This record gives sequence, C-alpha cells and structure tokens, in this order.
Amino acid sequence: MALAGVLIALVIGIWGLFTFFSKREATSGYRSTLVMTELLFIAQGAIGIILFVVGARRPHDGLHVLYGVLLVIALPIGASYTSGRQPRREPLVYGLVGLFMVGLTIRAITTGGA
Repeated sequence: MALAGVLIALVIGIWGLFTFFSKREATSGYRSTLVMTELLFIAQGAIGIILFVVGARRPHDGLHVLYGVLLVIALPIGASYTSGRQPRREPLVYGLVGLFMVGLTIRAITTGGA
C-alpha cells in the first residue's frame, strides 16, 4: 500500500500541475482521483492502527505517526483552501499538495514499523 500511496500522490501532483499550467480547470476525473487518494491514506492509517493495537507492528519512530496524520489531513486542508476561491487555482493547490504527499509518504516509509 505504501508504493500505491507514493504513486497515486505522484499522479495527482503531476496531473494537477499539468492541468494548471495548461490553463485548464480540474475535471471530475481528477476530483475522483483525489477522493480515491484520500480513501487510500485513510485505509492505510486504519490498518496501521489495527496492527498497532493487536501488537503486530510498532513504528520505529514517532514521526511515522505524524507523517500518517499529515497524509490524511493534507487533501482536506487543500480543499478548505480552494473552497470558494478561483476554480482555476484548484489544480495548482492539489498538485502541490500531491507532491508534498509524495515526500511525506517516502518519509513515512523510512520511519516504518518493526
């Protein structure tokens, strides 16, 4: 799932920036991909919590938990920033958030569980 997280965040990052620099607005397909991305990271977090509770895995570092929380809230924060503002700027915000999420996901992988 971690690799899927890196890849889908990279896709939304590149897709968003490409859309913005092509002077277009976000499509419904792009927004659907954003929702799927959010669901993936929520599922990863839920699985991580379950594994921790049953004692199957523990994070090496407390930063792993911080990165996980940031990954779950990154897109909603982007959505709150774009809400009611210029629709043309929306893909730029989500593109930058997507690339930020790529970095967070890689860092979460490197601080993974034992």
